[in-house]
Amino acid sequence: MTPSAQGSPCNQTGRGIGQGRSSDVDLAAGVDGVEAPRVIAVVLNWNNLPDTLECVASLRRSEYPKLDVWVVDNGSNEDPTQALGEQYPGVRVVRNAGNLGYGGGNNAGLRLAIQEGAAYILLMNNDAVVAPDMVRRLVSVMEDDPRVGFATPRVFYYDRPTEVYWDGGTIDWDTGDTPHDSRALPVSGDVRQSEWLDTCVLLARVTAIRDVGPLDERYFLYFEDTDWTLRAARRGWINAVVLPAQAWHKVSRSTGGIANPPILFYNIRNKYLFITEHSPSRKTLRWKLGYACDLWRDYAWLRSQHKSRRAVIAAVLSLSRREWGPYHAEGPSRKTVLLLDTVILSGLYAALAVKRSARLAKRVIRRLLRTLQPLRTRMRS
Repeated sequence: MTPSAQGSPCNQTGRGIGQGRSSDVDLAAGVDGVEAPRVIAVVLNWNNLPDTLECVASLRRSEYPKLDVWVVDNGSNEDPTQALGEQYPGVRVVRNAGNLGYGGGNNAGLRLAIQEGAAYILLMNNDAVVAPDMVRRLVSVMEDDPRVGFATPRVFYYDRPTEVYWDGGTIDWDTGDTPHDSRALPVSGDVRQSEWLDTCVLLARVTAIRDVGPLDERYFLYFEDTDWTLRAARRGWINAVVLPAQAWHKVSRSTGGIANPPILFYNIRNKYLFITEHSPSRKTLRWKLGYACDLWRDYAWLRSQHKSRRAVIAAVLSLSRREWGPYHAEGPSRKTVLLLDTVILSGLYAALAVKRSARLAKRVIRRLLRTLQPLRTRMRS
């Protein structure tokens, strides 16, 4: 019986996560009357065919018997259909007309996979690879416990294969940070319950997707996974990390990492959107004040890097206009960003000049007082 047939998934109590009814071996093999539920893997590709080919290769080595592999191409410059068809016949390629972002690209795959009758959908970053038994282990836990709506493996760094990248995460409502920090999260058997889940490798129950809704496409990139799985948790679904299941992630291969101005833009804008959407109201005002102070500090720190400091301004402008979607350094707001950057930077340097002048004045006064001290001593005597 599915969670929707019983009301809230949390109505089923009295046992730990994943401590349920089915046999892990029977589920994987599809024997003894147990039919393995259909899983469709959706690999999101954007201008990174070599990593996508490696990701697909790892999925094709999976021991799970009912796994279909799809590649959703997010408007890449090069059509990957031929290369994938030659190396991996049977892999379905879905091409989006343009770059719809992480949420939009994956939503296209989610909608089609649901229409095709999948029971579970595996979302995969194309710069990740999985162990042959990973899908089986994730499905087994979710079949055992219908309260689990989303599940991830324990994920390691690709270039440091024994160092953990992800095995659970928390949310700091004071700062808006969402660290990969599992130390205080509860564990039941081989399953850790997480406040949110990283979607670099994530298995989603279709029943949960229908209940929670799709990924929020306003984010475009970053925080959409935190938003999605937090919404699931607030509707009673469990976010699970299946610790024996393993994957490896190359981390930010398509985006270039946090130092990239577009990524700086998305983190600034989307953190604000996430917190204002989900934060307890008693903390929202305090967080906004801290957020403003952090922005000023970041801008001052980046003052010598014109692209990065303008990304900070563009993020604030996007929020003020409630404009979502991708970052455009040369977009229609460019003139406004340049004007604001000139004004703010001039003000910043003026403030720094005043601060330096004040420090210099203090040093001059201290030296003058030290010079006059002997004279004052003689005058008193």
